[in-house]
Amino acid sequence: MTIYLHCEGVTDYAVIPALIKKVCNSPNINIQWIKRDILRNFTIHRKRGIIISGHYKNIKALAAYSLQNGSKYIAYHQDADTHYTEVYNAIISEFKPLRENGLFCLAIVPKEMIESWLLADDNAYPAIPCEPKLPAKPEEIWGVRSDANSNHPYNYFVRVLSQFKLIDNRDIYTEIAESSCVDILRLRCPISFEQFYEDVQLFMCEESTV
Repeated sequence: MTIYLHCEGVTDYAVIPALIKKVCNSPNINIQWIKRDILRNFTIHRKRGIIISGHYKNIKALAAYSLQNGSKYIAYHQDADTHYTEVYNAIISEFKPLRENGLFCLAIVPKEMIESWLLADDNAYPAIPCEPKLPAKPEEIWGVRSDANSNHPYNYFVRVLSQFKLIDNRDIYTEIAESSCVDILRLRCPISFEQFYEDVQLFMCEESTV
């Protein structure tokens, strides 16, 4: 089983495959990152009724790319950035005609960013964070990205890492994702991670019936 994943950046790709594998307890799933420039340059062959046009062109391009490469499994990530319900529902709406054409589709929409999920589990860090502590409701924090002292999830995450003299690179993102407990993520991020958890279960159930 190969899943073709489109996500926003390298640190997102460091986190998302790790979490998918943890949630479905399938460490050997092959998850390939298809970057935006590949989708932008992809020449559509309009197979199986998939037409690349309108909003969310990258989803349609990802579906066509996946089919051309022999897979019916796609995953699409977008941070919510304070618009969780709107973003999630828009992606699900775009999935509908693809599913009708036989594709299996997974939406990945952290509320508000992938860093929000990484701020859930104290035990994922070298020691219990205290300067600052992890937020009580990591899905609910927000702030100005340009203000390093704000509660913007990325800025908060960087401050948590700094107390351990860690830098926010791909390896650290992967390490914290792999060290995070799924049950704690579900408890501390009950809106978006719980939805992700349920969607992964459905996604894998669909796969197992093929």
